[in-house]
Amino acid sequence: MALSEAERALVDAVGAGREELVALLADLIAFDTTARAAPDEPPREEAALQDYVAGRLRVAGADVDVWEPDPADVEGSRLAPRGGVRFDGRPQLAARFPGAGDGPSLLLNGHVDVVSSEPRERWTSDPNRAEVRGGRVYGRGACDMKGGIAAMVLAAETLARVEFALAGDLVLCTVTDEESTGVGALAAVAHGVGADAGIVTEPSG
Repeated sequence: MALSEAERALVDAVGAGREELVALLADLIAFDTTARAAPDEPPREEAALQDYVAGRLRVAGADVDVWEPDPADVEGSRLAPRGGVRFDGRPQLAARFPGAGDGPSLLLNGHVDVVSSEPRERWTSDPNRAEVRGGRVYGRGACDMKGGIAAMVLAAETLARVEFALAGDLVLCTVTDEESTGVGALAAVAHGVGADAGIVTEPSG
């Protein structure tokens, strides 16, 4: 099936965005968003990362909501740790790009937390400073899953840049606490984030 002129322009724009994608991924890797090992562990740079993503998506034209969930949003879930869990300093993000018609909505979802970089002595480079070697990006979370976050953010930005409007709304949701419990996504659902279809952009199997 032949691509329309608009579709071809979009494909070309995606192909031209390789270096921009790598740069965006490097920016995300630089934020230390190591997952908490215990419910009461203080936040790291989750809020700063979410603010960075929110700023880019607002510039692209999205209506962006960044919020710290109420612990009651996940209370009683089998995902929530006993004794409860707080989200101070660990906000969730949902961004909506309005569609051009009444088509189905699409949700792109990913988590911003990463597993610990320990043991650090086994790293050949700083885990929070991305390096490109042999055509691969090395850094904590490059695959799991800041690579997926970078891809979905750049995809939305590219759609906006070439003025390619989807028929339905496009929703991007980035959550915390996937590596520890899963309560970030649960809190997003409780907040009303949803769509007709969803894609989790995690590339690791």
